[in-house]
Amino acid sequence: MLLADILHSCADEGIAGAAVASIGGPFAAAVRAEADRAGLTVGALTASLVSGFARDASERDWRELTAAMAGADHPVLAGLQVMAERALRHRERATRVRPVRDAVPPLHPAGFTFPAPYRCPA
Repeated sequence: MLLADILHSCADEGIAGAAVASIGGPFAAAVRAEADRAGLTVGALTASLVSGFARDASERDWRELTAAMAGADHPVLAGLQVMAERALRHRERATRVRPVRDAVPPLHPAGFTFPAPYRCPA
């Protein structure tokens, strides 16, 4: 029931933004910073993070969410925070630039790799 409350209420940008503001602290600052980077309001970003969690979360994520909510004074806010923090971590990992040394060389359809072009020292 509480999970449904989070999913339904935080689909509304106004409610989602107010919930983040009521949690406050470093969490709200991190959400605000990410919203600014993305060119979104805090409510729009939060609604997106919650829907992304609902769509992509593993069974383990749902168990961790339920455990975090179980003993909380404000379980809906605690659940929102867990959902958003997980989604922000995944978002940050997805946008992190990998160094070239970690890049996988392109494969030819026949299965061999193309050598990198040789550059003369300047």
